[in-house]
Amino acid sequence: MSEEREIRILERSSRELRVEIVGEDHTLLAPLMSRLLENEDVDIATYSIKHKLMSNPVLYVKMKRGDALEAVLSAATALAAEYDEFLARYKSAAAIV
Repeated sequence: MSEEREIRILERSSRELRVEIVGEDHTLLAPLMSRLLENEDVDIATYSIKHKLMSNPVLYVKMKRGDALEAVLSAATALAAEYDEFLARYKSAAAIV
């Protein structure tokens, strides 16, 4: 099951990126931010949600070196793979023999 989300690039420069992720909340942004901070090329990774019921989160990434958008895509891909592996293991463990 794959759902697409709308992502709006609010600001992009050679080392900085601000994106709004429509319809998401802390459930996605907290692990994404943590994964970004594991990257030694990332200087700052943070997000804000002005009002949890009325606004979308805005992710901000600043790089020491490299492309911020590439770092976000890499972190998101790694998280997706980790979640897929967890789901497969969970289904396997929960299967009734």
